[in-house]
Amino acid sequence: MRNKNPKNFWIISLFKVFWLQGLLLIIISLSAQIGISAQQPSILIITDYIGFVVWLTGFILETVADIQLYKFIHNPANAGKVMNQGLWYYSRHPNYFGESLMWWGIFIITLPVPYGLATIISPLLITYMLLKVSGVTLLESSLREKRPEYINYIKTTSAFIPLPKKKL
Repeated sequence: MRNKNPKNFWIISLFKVFWLQGLLLIIISLSAQIGISAQQPSILIITDYIGFVVWLTGFILETVADIQLYKFIHNPANAGKVMNQGLWYYSRHPNYFGESLMWWGIFIITLPVPYGLATIISPLLITYMLLKVSGVTLLESSLREKRPEYINYIKTTSAFIPLPKKKL
């Protein structure tokens, strides 16, 4: 970006990078913002428990997947290989799935508060971003080029939701 527009880099980066990310952050965190600011309900209700379980499941999936990936990447014996062990056996992107679940959990907690249903935009947007924009799509295009065996991994392994392997 800096090389393509050296004179206007500051204004282009302001809008394309910082303001765009700020706008996305506001929209994605809308469930949390509305939920935190709500006065009612003032006691824990069933959606709080369900939402917490969904959030916690996502947190555990994302954390475990990230730890597994970190260990895999930092093992010299795995250089150039495809991560297809642990949670990665069932999903090509279990960490992204966990991230998405966390936002769905927050949305479920926010559902009963005023305007809670309107905050469905939060988990929908983050799930869309992870699947179609910055997550799966972006990462997989480079992995196909770098690791030819990734194509077989794609054929047998769910992209997002952890599922049993498909048979070839």
